[in-house]
Amino acid sequence: MVPSLLLASCISFTLVAAEIKLPDGPIIAAWQNWGACNDTQTIQAVERGVNVVFWFSSNLVKDGDKPKISGPLPDLECVARVRKAIKEKGLPTAHLLSIGGWDAPHPDTSFTGTEWFHAWNEWNQGLPMPFDGFDWDLEGNDYLTSPYNVFSPACLQLVVDMSAAAKAAGYLVTMDYRPEFRYRGRNSYAYMWAAAPPGTFDLVSVQLYESYAPAMQALQEGISGEEYLQSWAAQFILGWTINFNDTSLKLQGHVDVAVPASHFLIGLSFGSPPRSAFFWPETAGAAYSNAPAHLRPRGYAFWMIGIEDSLANKSNRSLSFAFGLNSFLHVRKQGRAQLEKRSLR
Repeated sequence: MVPSLLLASCISFTLVAAEIKLPDGPIIAAWQNWGACNDTQTIQAVERGVNVVFWFSSNLVKDGDKPKISGPLPDLECVARVRKAIKEKGLPTAHLLSIGGWDAPHPDTSFTGTEWFHAWNEWNQGLPMPFDGFDWDLEGNDYLTSPYNVFSPACLQLVVDMSAAAKAAGYLVTMDYRPEFRYRGRNSYAYMWAAAPPGTFDLVSVQLYESYAPAMQALQEGISGEEYLQSWAAQFILGWTINFNDTSLKLQGHVDVAVPASHFLIGLSFGSPPRSAFFWPETAGAAYSNAPAHLRPRGYAFWMIGIEDSLANKSNRSLSFAFGLNSFLHVRKQGRAQLEKRSLR
């Protein structure tokens, strides 16, 4: 068994009519809340700069003897309505469905990754508006004895195989890398990236905001937010070497692992001091602008759309990550214009 917490992919399957692609250029990604679909908030976030929406969330469970995609799913009619409105506004945006979340079950390994993709694809194609792909967000559990605080080789291979099948069918596949947990999950996340066929994963978001993470410790020890974000990005983009020595894994030996800048996102949130690291958008902007071009992430992701414009980090200042990140990533012209109007008030 491989202790950790996870990242973000049949015999025959229906191919997507054409390969789905991410919007060109920088990425501002944002998660929805559990089971949420708010028309106004989502459209506003997209107008401000968000161009990848992670709808939250789903689980891959066994129902009798069959694979089943279960909740807490958002209202899928609402999702289709929101997506239609965004498309009519001419705002290129990718929409992916997350798999997992904290305290959620890991995929049932009674079925292979290709079998799970076949089930997911059939379910997805039956929706009012199919998702563009899925985002792996497998995590851990509050109960230390939970089986979902352990990643078996079978679970790791399921993620690799389902992701590869989805990418071959033309879908987008992303993953959330969580380096901050105490479960020593780093190499398990890296295994999925390294073991999958090249090009399987479109994006990897590294979430720095979980409780008691190394990012929080570094900031409390005096490193500046700008310096931390730059050094962290450089580590992932330049890479490291891992020795995969569990004989039950298909990939073995010393493997160089790196996440290209074109695939790399840094995950931020609204802060919960003193438990978690917090970075204002202007700090992220300074780190981005002052880094060498080849060591900049493709963009940023944030949790979550439902708390945009709320007070951040227990301060008296309201925050829109979509606005703030768009001010230097320049995803949406409309978002920049709104930001300029706001600054004149």
